[in-house]
Amino acid sequence: MASDGVDYQNGNGADIGAPKAVSFSSLRPKLVVQAPRAADAVAFYKAAFGAEEVLRSNHPKRKADQDLPLILYSHLRLGAVELLVSDETDDSEAG
Repeated sequence: MASDGVDYQNGNGADIGAPKAVSFSSLRPKLVVQAPRAADAVAFYKAAFGAEEVLRSNHPKRKADQDLPLILYSHLRLGAVELLVSDETDDSEAG
């Protein structure tokens, strides 16, 4: 079976034919800013663009020298556009 040129790794091979198209209905970028500036970024987007904060989740861990908890993510809506803003943490992905 493997010699017929069909990739069976990700399925049982029953759906042989043209590959199915992938479509996206939305894209939600995530902006990671230097800690503890996410709160400032959120305030800026609200004041400058009239963004609505839909949801906020604070980081469960906080260092003793921090006045406020870091923002794990803040979900903002600017009209039809949605984005996430978060503080950079030690757990943030490098890249």
